[in-house]
Amino acid sequence: MAALQRKHRDNGYLLAEWLTGIFLCSILFSGLYLGVNGYERVAAMVQVESAAREFSQDILSIRERSLAGFDLGSVELNGRRKGYWVYRRPNLVCKKRDFASVGSESLRFSSIPAYKIRFSVNGVPSTSGSFILQHERFPTMQVKVNVQPVTGRVWIERVGQ
Repeated sequence: MAALQRKHRDNGYLLAEWLTGIFLCSILFSGLYLGVNGYERVAAMVQVESAAREFSQDILSIRERSLAGFDLGSVELNGRRKGYWVYRRPNLVCKKRDFASVGSESLRFSSIPAYKIRFSVNGVPSTSGSFILQHERFPTMQVKVNVQPVTGRVWIERVGQ
């Protein structure tokens, strides 16, 4: 008789218990996904800002060399908008910065006023304007490198988040 009064409840889980477990797991995985996505966004912004900082430092080094009276150099952007070269003299490459070769293949210049930047002996740039460096995976992440026309002053500002 005791065997007949036993309920079938201990044979498995109720539907409500299954749904509760699925709900809790989905909350856990969505939090994990948002955390990873947030980390990727922060890493991409750091990558864009460091590339823009390095680009502005290269422009300033060419400007300083021209003010010091050394051979005139230039910074030349490649046609694919994925990097640039720094020339110490008209034919001597001092530095190559190719975004595809250093693991940052998702960086590119989205706006280029000119493909070559030179400075005169008194520090006046041949080109002025804004060079916008952009992350391809996150297109809103942009950093603008501005070159002022007469003084050759270079500054960086963040355009997108």
